[in-house]
Amino acid sequence: MAQETAFDAMKSSVQTISFIFSCFSNLILIFLICTKSPKRLGSYKYLMIYFCVFAICFSVLDIILQPYILSAGPGFIVITEIKNTFLGPFGEVCFLSSLCGCFGCILATIAIHFIFRYFALERKGKLRFFQGEYLVGWLCIPGIVGAVWTAVTVYYCAPNDITLEYSRKLMMDHYQIDLDNVTYIGSIYFIKDKDGNSIPNKFALVGMGILFSIMGISLSILAFFAIKCYKRIKTLIYEGESTFTRSLQKQLYKALVAQATIPMVFIFTPIGLYLTLPLVGIQLEASGEIATFVYALYPALDPLPIIFIIDNYRYAIFDFLGCCHPNRVNADEEVTSVSRHISNCS
Repeated sequence: MAQETAFDAMKSSVQTISFIFSCFSNLILIFLICTKSPKRLGSYKYLMIYFCVFAICFSVLDIILQPYILSAGPGFIVITEIKNTFLGPFGEVCFLSSLCGCFGCILATIAIHFIFRYFALERKGKLRFFQGEYLVGWLCIPGIVGAVWTAVTVYYCAPNDITLEYSRKLMMDHYQIDLDNVTYIGSIYFIKDKDGNSIPNKFALVGMGILFSIMGISLSILAFFAIKCYKRIKTLIYEGESTFTRSLQKQLYKALVAQATIPMVFIFTPIGLYLTLPLVGIQLEASGEIATFVYALYPALDPLPIIFIIDNYRYAIFDFLGCCHPNRVNADEEVTSVSRHISNCS
């Protein structure tokens, strides 16, 4: 890299702070899940812990690679300063692509989260499909999706002459980055023919078509079950058997909204714009710079809705800090009501 710029310094600071806060917040949530969850929470406890562990792993990968997610004219490029390691050129490309694969994992994990939530709210015994060997299968899905995403990225977005030709000057002029000194992956959607006309780069578009298909399937499943959860929660709010049960449904509704909003704001929208704007002829450099920052923030922010909306966990935080909280439900009533609610869900 050339001399550090203000953008470099800000990026490094945001990624470091996000890494520290992500590890801290997710470890706190894991502790709360293990010690403060209702006794009969069931397999949902393992799903939540799985999501937390994934978020920590994602943060570790992000801080190691510290990627630059940048616009590359009629395409995109992702860069890391990791180069000339024992992994070799191909291994370094795979390593960087695995970070992109995390995007596919995030989509799959959130979709599974909403599927489980709906099965629990539906109260028709479908939670049995999240137990035993079924649970292992559900937990394998995000890894499989991430592996496919990574493999497609490695094959279709590995460094090539086209990416180098279209990106070298732009990277040097705008970001003082010499592509010979970094590891990068990218894709150029449109190239120039011999007459100077812009034509589609079929190889790149096939790769992006596969990635967009995976993204579309995951988002469709997520949206379908999110809507069903929303409709079911709106009715359950008025079906509670006690004050605590009705309060719990409201908490689940608020947590559902927050957990859908955070990835939409910090993952789906910026990354979606970053990947699609070049397809429609819009070259917006800021889209890549924004994606660089918000991609790192997601795992740090994701645990907060559960910690501060779900009473069991929020009360534990207040107790630790020596604070009191108004309108706290009696502990005996809380345990009984939660157990009844979980039993009904099962």
